[in-house]
Amino acid sequence: MKKTMVLAAALVFSVLAGYAQDTKEKMKEVGHQTKQTTKAAGRKISRETNKAGDKISTAAKNTKQDVKEGTNKALDKTDRKLKKAERKINNSN
Repeated sequence: MKKTMVLAAALVFSVLAGYAQDTKEKMKEVGHQTKQTTKAAGRKISRETNKAGDKISTAAKNTKQDVKEGTNKALDKTDRKLKKAERKINNSN
């Protein structure tokens, strides 16, 4: 009877040890998958941040160009008005 109990206890212990080993392996795999998912998310965030930075740079460049064009137009218009005023003054003399 004692041998049967020891044998049963050893059997239960070996089954539990095997189950614990399987659980450990599964948890390692889950940890690995979590790490990969986190890395992928980080890479995606980096790519999206770079895209946003590129868009901001392009918008800033376009704004700079728009301001330059607007300033040039205003200067041209002022120059034309000054020339017109000079012609009027010259013609009135």
